Amino acid sequence: MINETLILPDDYEDEVLHLLEKFRNIAVNTTQREALREQIETELRKKKYISFPGHYKRYYLSRVGTSYLYDVPLYKRGYLSNFRGKRIRIICLYSGCFNYGYWAGIVYNSPQDKIIDKLPKPNRDYIFPGFIDNLETIYRSPRYRVVKVDPSIKILCKSASAGFVETSGWESVLFDGKAGEPVATLRFDPDGTTYAKRLYRWSQISTHATLREAIDLIMRKKFL
Repeated sequence: MINETLILPDDYEDEVLHLLEKFRNIAVNTTQREALREQIETELRKKKYISFPGHYKRYYLSRVGTSYLYDVPLYKRGYLSNFRGKRIRIICLYSGCFNYGYWAGIVYNSPQDKIIDKLPKPNRDYIFPGFIDNLETIYRSPRYRVVKVDPSIKILCKSASAGFVETSGWESVLFDGKAGEPVATLRFDPDGTTYAKRLYRWSQISTHATLREAIDLIMRKKFL
């Protein structure tokens, strides 16, 4: 899928751009327009462009004859993978019900400051209850917090059978910032062995070698 933030206006002056401008100014469903489309495709093959099908929601082009420039990231897969690190032109030449007909080819090497070598991390805002900042934190990551149980605090939870977290016999509580609530209770052996129980009515206690393993399996729902 194209990263919409990397799309650039097609301002690269060459024969392809001039032909596309002429193409857009000709009425649809005319022999003149079809002849010019064939001329454009001949020029694209000469410049070693590739053709491929795609959905307009993936390539952000739905009007036949339109184009843009795009710096292909180094992690790109699929039809454009051979263009990694290059600035390319993407053209829509055919429309359809679901798949459109696209062409793509190299314009020149991407400028050094435009080369993207890592997939950008999604921008997620995780939410934690404010009161857990006052509790002792055992583990912290952007998405998860494990805090030590405070018997004087009742932690409400819609997923728990009683409507709140039953902390008796447990040392800590795991919070998921994506859900914005607690998801499991935990306790530990001196060697690091971790026992976990999800906050659902029929959940069973599971045993894990480490706290991180427990978190991973809890969130992948490997046990009930």
